[in-house]
Amino acid sequence: MFTVLLTVAVFFFPYASEAARLKPLHTGTDVKGLTFEEFWAKAREEAAGWGGPRLRVRRIISLAVVGFDSRNGRSPAWEAQFVRCDKAQTGDEEESTAVKTCKGKTMTLRLIETGVTGKATGLQISKETHFRGFAIPLERITITPQKAEDAANSYRQYNPVETDTYAYELKYDQRKDTPVWVIKRTCGYKGKAEGRCTQGDYWIVKVDAESGEVIKPEKREKSKKSSQPPIEKQEEE
Repeated sequence: MFTVLLTVAVFFFPYASEAARLKPLHTGTDVKGLTFEEFWAKAREEAAGWGGPRLRVRRIISLAVVGFDSRNGRSPAWEAQFVRCDKAQTGDEEESTAVKTCKGKTMTLRLIETGVTGKATGLQISKETHFRGFAIPLERITITPQKAEDAANSYRQYNPVETDTYAYELKYDQRKDTPVWVIKRTCGYKGKAEGRCTQGDYWIVKVDAESGEVIKPEKREKSKKSSQPPIEKQEEE
């Protein structure tokens, strides 16, 4: 077992690009990865006092840590963007289940495992900023990244190997009103170091975060232009 330093710090960054602007994180010798359940329990508890019954979540993501291959739903660094939905606005849809947009405040919580370098470890909380957009109730996320990873492997008929690394991201499909785990598998740091990676060796599978079912890619309809027979050129006399 390992312990996580629960130092709570306040930081600030634009919510739209927090992961992109984060300086590279590097693994340490004793880093084993945090389960999503560990992160989610701490993040929810901290955010509950801020958001109360109006608490929603917009995005959850596992952050890349150089030298660590994430799998089995574990990552040394997790991040979640929470929303306090002070006012819900219904769109123009006529259906009773019309998706509502939230207007309120947002803040981001990040948990980094002790032993990771490049950023302060422990639980960190951003300053709140204004928010207007889509977010979902926390209770709708019933499937963990590990279960989503298992579903993705099963769908791909893939048996994981030691050189794999997985990335986990929760998004909201507003068109279908569905929270979605995006699971990306690729060749990890161990495989690269040992020269065992193949170019283009990766896949991405989306899993419903409520039902656990794989969301199969929609078939694209052929455009009318491509379905029309080519115009024959007339020979000049």
